Formats: sequence, C-alpha cells, structure tokens
Amino acid sequence: MAAGVAMVDEDAAQRSVWQEFTGGMRSRWKQRRIILRLLPQGGSAVVGAAVLAQIVAGLLPVGFVIATAAVVAGVPDAVAGGLGSQAWLDLRTHLIAAACLFFATQLLLPVQTFLGEVLRWRIDDGVRDQLMVDSFRGSGIAVLEDPELLDQAADGLNNLRMAAWTPGAACSGFVALLSRYLQTVGAAVIIAVEYVWWAGAAVLVAGLTIRFGYRVGLSVFGRVYVSLQRERRRSRYYRDLLFTPAAAKEIRVFELREWIGARYADAFLAGSTPVWRQRRRIFYGPYVIYTLVAFLLLTTTFGAVAGATARGTLTIGLFMIVMQAALASVRIGGFIAESDVQTEYGMNGVTSLRRLGELTAEAAAAETGSAPVPEDAPIREIRFESVTFRYAPGTPAVLDGLDLTIPAGASLAIVGLNGAGKTTLVKLLARLYEPESGRITADGVDIRTFAGLAWQRKIAAIFQDFIHFELPVRDNVGFGASGTASDAAVTEALQRAGALDMVEALPLGLDTPLSRQYTDGIELSGGQWQRIATARALSAVDGGARVLVLDEPTAALDARAEVAFFERFLDLTRGVTSLVISHRFSTVRRADRIAVLEHGRVLESGTHTELLAADGRYAQLFHLQAARFIEEEPADA
Repeated sequence: MAAGVAMVDEDAAQRSVWQEFTGGMRSRWKQRRIILRLLPQGGSAVVGAAVLAQIVAGLLPVGFVIATAAVVAGVPDAVAGGLGSQAWLDLRTHLIAAACLFFATQLLLPVQTFLGEVLRWRIDDGVRDQLMVDSFRGSGIAVLEDPELLDQAADGLNNLRMAAWTPGAACSGFVALLSRYLQTVGAAVIIAVEYVWWAGAAVLVAGLTIRFGYRVGLSVFGRVYVSLQRERRRSRYYRDLLFTPAAAKEIRVFELREWIGARYADAFLAGSTPVWRQRRRIFYGPYVIYTLVAFLLLTTTFGAVAGATARGTLTIGLFMIVMQAALASVRIGGFIAESDVQTEYGMNGVTSLRRLGELTAEAAAAETGSAPVPEDAPIREIRFESVTFRYAPGTPAVLDGLDLTIPAGASLAIVGLNGAGKTTLVKLLARLYEPESGRITADGVDIRTFAGLAWQRKIAAIFQDFIHFELPVRDNVGFGASGTASDAAVTEALQRAGALDMVEALPLGLDTPLSRQYTDGIELSGGQWQRIATARALSAVDGGARVLVLDEPTAALDARAEVAFFERFLDLTRGVTSLVISHRFSTVRRADRIAVLEHGRVLESGTHTELLAADGRYAQLFHLQAARFIEEEPADA
C-alpha cells in the first residue's frame, strides 16, 4: 500500500509545468476546499474578525497609493501658492490622510498577527482532538503497525509540532492571502481607471504570472516532500537515538555515535536530495520564463506611462499613482511570509492526518460486534476453538489450530519457549487482533459479537513491556481502573501488592513522579516496578475487570525473584480468572492448571503434579530449567 502511494507522488513530481497547472490544479482546489471546511472550527467571531482585518489591510495600501500620489501632484501648486493658499491646505490634507493610512496599516499588523494566531490555535486544537479520536478508533492495534499509517503519523505529528506547518497555520495563511489579492486587484483597477485598461490588465497578469510560477514550484516541492515520508521517518529515528536516554548507554558503550551519525546523514540526504533536484528543475528553468514574461509586461507598461508623462498627456500625480499601484500589484509574485509555507506544508499535514483517519476508520469498520458484554462474564470459561493467526499474509502461522480452555475463577499458566505464541494468544484474547480462523468464546458466545472496547474493559493485562508512566504513583496504579480509582482504592491496591511501605517512603507519596526527569521524581528498581504493575492489575479488578492477564512482566528478573512474584500474585488473585504467561516452567507450578504451548498449539495441559507425572515436554523442560530451585524457598523480590 505504501509503495503505491509513493509511486503516485513520484509521478506527480515529474510532471511538466503545464501538466502541473492542468493536472495539479484539481488537487490544489481540493486542498482549498478542505481549508474552507476547517475554518469554522476557529469560531465565527474569530474568523469574521480575521477576514475583516485582512479586507481592511488590503484596502489601506490602495488608499495610501492614492494619497501619496495626490501629495506629489500637489507640491508644485502648493509651493507656487504659498502658505495659506488652497493648494497648500489641500496638500496638508493629503499628507495627513497618507500619514493616517500609513500608521493604520502599521497598527493593523499586530492585530492581523494576533487574530491569525488565535485562528491557528483553535483549529489546531480541533485537529489534535480529531487525531486522538482517529488514533483510538476501534479496538484493534494491527492498523497502528501499518507502515503507511506510521509514515502519515510521523509527518502529521511533526507538522503539528511546527507552528508554521500546522493545519491551523494553513487556514490562517489562507485568510492572510485575502489582503494580498485584494491589494493586487485594487491596484490594477486603479491603473485601469486612472490610465488605460490594458495597463491595469498587464500589471495584474505580470504579478499573477510570477505568483503562479512560485506556487507551482512550491506545490511540486510539497508533492516530492510527501513522497519521501519513509526516508524522513528513518532519519528522525536515527536523530532521536542520539538524544534518547534509553539508547545513550549502549551508544556510548559500543561507540556507535559515528555509525548512527553516518546513517542519519544518509537518510537525511535520501529524503532531501530529490527535493533539491526538483527545486533546480522548477526554479532554474520555468521560473526564469515566468519572470521574463512579467518583465516584458511591466517594461511595456512603464515605458508607455513614461512616454505619456513626457508628452504631457499624463500628469505627475497620475504618473505616481500608476507607478506605485504597479509596484503594489506585482508584489503578489514574491514570497508571502505569512501564507506560502503555511498553506503548502500545513495542507500536507492535513492530508497526512486525514489519511491516518481514513486508515483507522477502515480498520474500525472491519470490526464486528456491538452487543453488550454480560456484567459477570465469564461465568464458566473462555475457550479458544481451532484458532489460527498470522501477522501478515504469507508468513508462518503463529497460532495454528489452537484449542485451549481457561476456566472462570481459576488460574491458568501458559508456558512455552520464546516464540511459541504466548503473547499473541493474549493479544487475541484482548481483541487487539482478530483470528484468521476459528473463534474465541466466553461462556459459549463468540467474543467478536461483543463491542470490542466493552470486552477489553473486562480484560486487565500487564504485558512484558508494561508502561512505566512518567507520572505520579497515583496515576500509575489508578490507570488500571481507567483513572477513576480513589486515593483509598489506590492505597488498598498498593497494600495488597506489598508496595505501600515503599510508596509512603517516597518524597511526595502518591504524588511522586516515577521518573528522575521531573522535580522530586525518582526512578524505581525492577522489583519495585513489578509491585506497581501488580497494584495496577489489582486496581483493574476492583474497577470491574473479570479476566486478569500477566504476560511475562518479570522476564527481566532472575528466576528466584520471578517465582516469588508469581506466587504472591497468585495468592492475591485467588478466585479471579487469571492467565499467567511465562517461559520459565519453574515459576508457575502453583497455578490451578498449566498449558504447554509449542508451535502455536497446546501440546499438553494439567496441574503441575499431573504434568510431571506424565513425563512429557513440561517435565523435560521443567527439570532442564529449574530443578535446582524446586526445594528452595523463593527469595523475596
């Protein structure tokens, strides 16, 4: 999919200027329509005030041209008439008018900027809200691993971080163009009225020709820029590695700075060189032609004006009006700081974020089920029936006809070597992915008939790579109950997890940030984080979760600490439907039942005693991995 998108963009980038004008016009009008649909998010009062300010800002320079021309034209008569003459009084009136128009233009600039910023903030806030909705649309996460979505997200989020490249900036810049075009057209009209119609038309065409050439070039840059999303995402990854504390240790130990720096430079050039190439193709060829066309039109106009003035058919005042109006009109052809980059790259950000929303909407639409989940489900069991799953078509099946029963109110341990499919099983249970074939039932009902998010609220999962939120203890624990747990409930969960004494010893107690990157924050040890994770899981059960899953959250601990952790956890969750995942066979022997997973299927299941007596795969791996720990009292984690 991503390759197809890139190919379309590359074809667009290679179009001729005429093809860009004819073929690219449709996409540019489409972008303008998107801006118009976004504008109401800024609020009618703000949008109305911004538009009014731009209209006034477009008319003031036209008035200034007329006033200053009147000043120049009136100087000879005022000098001849002397002080107190009518000519002198008229000159003074024109001077005052010109000064007022000039200062009004200057005073309006901060108002334009302020209204533009308010408009940008409001629209960007709405875009961010929509991004959060799009990111969490549906219950599955497979779409979040789609390379195209990751490319679009990387570009869209990067644009949101850059004030001049945001969707709101595109809307603000679009409104700012109103004053520029009004000034351009108004100046051309003055020339046509005061001098001759063709001169006004020539000046207008000259300015718009340069404007067209510049915007076509910028549009092509934008297309090439979009086509290089993958390269930019890769270069940002290398760049961020150099500034990420988690990577800093290994980068220094293995002396990887130069290697990463070289890869970053290569990726940066891969994402930039095509843009530079297109800049040469557009600006050093066609743009010269645009400039020559504008030069010929303006030379013809100025020559005619100079000749008419020399012959006396055009007064000095009209000469000044025409010359100043012409200069004001052609100014549209230059770079417009408040609009050009904003509208082009801001709309690229809109396009990326809209595509992200389309991808997540498509994935959510493919999900099935809307029925409510019974309050007390599961009552009897959860069952995997001939479940097959693979992460991508054509790849080996991770689960291959899996049959498994999880009794309600009991603890089931899933053990197996790395790569056996244990974590995938948990993801399917939580409906983060859907089976390729087979089904998963709760009390005989296919869980795909339930609303996905409602089912997920029945699952409390602590994964191997569970999140260490850089937030206070209260949040790290309370998130198990979706952030609704009271301080008393959080404290109770910490008490049951054996972490309350540790938390009470922290500088700010429940308010202590769990990161050294914040004032009064601390960093916990692995064992301490395990207790926080356990408290979070218990908080989830208190919040209504019916199935508790631990997916190797202790993989980083030594075997004795892991045994102690799981035994404490099983004691705390006795009577709760629990699923414990581990690749260490010796750590889960107290679970009610144990299932051995291998090659995507359940190889054998039973209690610890039954499996040892069967002398099968479980017994073989148990004795191989952990025989020396059987008789030992587990050390406290």
